[in-house]
Amino acid sequence: MITIINGSNRKGNLTSLVAKIYTAKMLEEYEGVVKEINIEEMPGSVLDPGMYSGDHKWIEEIRNKYIIPAEKFVFVIPEYNGTFPGALKLFVDAISSKDGDKAFYGKKAALVGLSAGKFGNWLGLEHFGVVLNYLKINVHYLKVSISNIYNYINDDNEFVDTVSQKYIDRQIEEFVKF
Repeated sequence: MITIINGSNRKGNLTSLVAKIYTAKMLEEYEGVVKEINIEEMPGSVLDPGMYSGDHKWIEEIRNKYIIPAEKFVFVIPEYNGTFPGALKLFVDAISSKDGDKAFYGKKAALVGLSAGKFGNWLGLEHFGVVLNYLKINVHYLKVSISNIYNYINDDNEFVDTVSQKYIDRQIEEFVKF
């Protein structure tokens, strides 16, 4: 199973659009199960000291349905203040607070960054890769960075960056074999 994770909790984010592109393409390329998590749906109650007990109902459901059964993850990560969103770190911390090794140990991840600026969250992908390595996740070498995202969304809310699409296709093709 591959789980695609939209790393933004901002309402109406473009990360959702890119995550859906990955989900659709992954369903074409991968013979197993593909699921998608949108942390926009993460309840505010997760940000509570009790999250470290591992007993939060929403986190427990996500952990059991999307994380533990997954062999691989695709993290789609927008740039917030030069790095990855704090909500994504909160999500990972909450998931790993109980059965962290079952959740992440030895699994594989692909990273996709996007930004309104010119670097496509390259630095945030590097930062997040370090977090994943700490959790003993193997990160695929090809990281896709989509810069100037607003320039590549047409009036029909479609992604029209043909150069980035080639990298997305290549990353998915290689990640399925990884």
